[in-house]
This record gives sequence, structure tokens and C-alpha cells, in this order.
Amino acid sequence: MIDEHEWRSVLQVAEDGTFSAAAKHLFVSQPSLSQCIKKIEGELGALLFDRSQIPLQLTPAGEIYVTKAREIQRMKRDLVRETADLTELRTGSLCIGSSRTRSSCYLAQPLIKFHNRYPGISLQVREHSVSELQEDVLSGRVDFALLYDPLPDQGFARIPLLSERVMLALPQEHPFVRDLRPRLTRPFPRLSFARMHGQPFICLQKKRQMTSIYDTLCLETQCEPDVVFEANSIIDAAELCAAGMGATLVTDMLARSWQRRQAPCFFELEEEVPPRQLIAAYGRHQHLSEAAREFIGLLKK
Repeated sequence: MIDEHEWRSVLQVAEDGTFSAAAKHLFVSQPSLSQCIKKIEGELGALLFDRSQIPLQLTPAGEIYVTKAREIQRMKRDLVRETADLTELRTGSLCIGSSRTRSSCYLAQPLIKFHNRYPGISLQVREHSVSELQEDVLSGRVDFALLYDPLPDQGFARIPLLSERVMLALPQEHPFVRDLRPRLTRPFPRLSFARMHGQPFICLQKKRQMTSIYDTLCLETQCEPDVVFEANSIIDAAELCAAGMGATLVTDMLARSWQRRQAPCFFELEEEVPPRQLIAAYGRHQHLSEAAREFIGLLKK
């Protein structure tokens, strides 16, 4: 029988790539963790990790062990979720994967409503990058995650939540703002992205969906903004915009939920930009708990 302490240790080392990092996450000493792994390897008669390189690489035996350990981990999580359903939401837990921007713009009110309705359910939000959130979904570390379609078909189930429109945000002191007399709420005035040519602009870091949209807009409008900063998230970019650093792309969800003292001026784009489909993504073979279904219902209202 595989001991839970043992398979959790192997999975953590496989995830972190070093014994020292895994020991910190497991709150054990490095010698104790190394001894645990050596004990498992001795019982199996095979090495689980290739220690000749850093980060540590799984051996063929290690690949088999990790695959089976993850199956056990998913089965245990499903067991907990399914038995929690029998309590009629009086007890249990719910872990949601999200980004900082989506947490700030979309989760606050549903979290409050859900907690008031089901105080016995423990709530947790894991904020990660898109790639990390996809891994959290596939590994079962979260009940579901807020992500955008398209996603790889393999391994993911999805529940559509809403469509987001891409918008333009400018500092209040920008000369275009004086010309157009924009509102801070809907209906928003319209502005062509082409007018951003040569203007100070805040982009997002590479491999972000909004960066791809920015690149497409630049190509279609033959526009070259003056990129002054690459932000880590849409909300960071919007805050820098509000402080006067430059224009940026945002979503209508962010524009509607903006409540900070300093506010950018929001504009609808004259260019046609396909809306972004926000979804609740969970593992295709994972049990979606009643708590998760109830929370997703709140998100859709």
C-alpha cells in the first residue's frame, strides 16, 4: 500500500525539481525528505529521480510512480468532494483558481454571497498564471478555475460564464480625453486604436492573451505605440494608466468594476475585436462538487 506521506513527498520533489525546495513546501528537513525518497526507492528497487542534473528529472520508474500517485491524489479529492455533497453544503471546502485581475473584478461579490449563504464551506482562491492554473485544473488542486477559451480539448471540461469586450483606457490627463469628454461609466465613447500611434502605451508581458490582441491591433491598424512598460496583469496596467503612465487595453468587466480613487477614462474600440469567453474550467474526469456548482451559478447571475 502506498503511504500518503510518501507519495506526497515524491510529487512535491517532482514539482519543485530539488529536494531543498520540496522540503520547504512540505515543512520537513531536507535530510528527512531525502531519506524518505531513498526508502521508497529501496522498496521499489529502482531510482525515481535522476540526481545527475538540476532540476531533478524523473526516471522511467519515477514517471510510473508519479502517474499512479496523481491518480490516487485525484481519487482522494473526488472522495472528499462527493462525500461533502451529502452534507447539503453544511460543511466542506471549495478551492477556486483565478488570476489577480479576475479575482479583483469578478470574484469579490460572489465570494461574499456564497459565504453568507454557506458559512460552513471553507473558501480558498489560488491566484496563478494561465499555465499554472491549467495545471492546477488537470491535477485537481482546484475545484475549477476561471480561464478563457480556447483551451486544449484534452482533459478540460468547461462551463461558459460571460463574454468580455476589449476596451481602451487612457489617463485622465491625456489630450484625447479633453477632446472626447469621456464618461467613467457606460455608455463609453468610441476611439480608434490607430490613434495610439506614437502614444505612451502599457502592454502586458509576453504569452498573455491580451498581448496577442494588442499585436493584432497594431498589425491591422499599422499603429506603433510607444511602449513604456510591460505589466504583469491587466489590473496592474490599468492602475499605471490611471496614474498617468500611458494608455492600455482593458476589459469591460474591469471598467464596470473599477472602484479605486484614481480612474482611467475608458473607451470602446472602433475596431472589431472578438470577445473573450470566460469559462469555469475543471477536470474532464473530475467530480464537480455541489459547492462548486452553486458558486458557478452565482458567477453566472
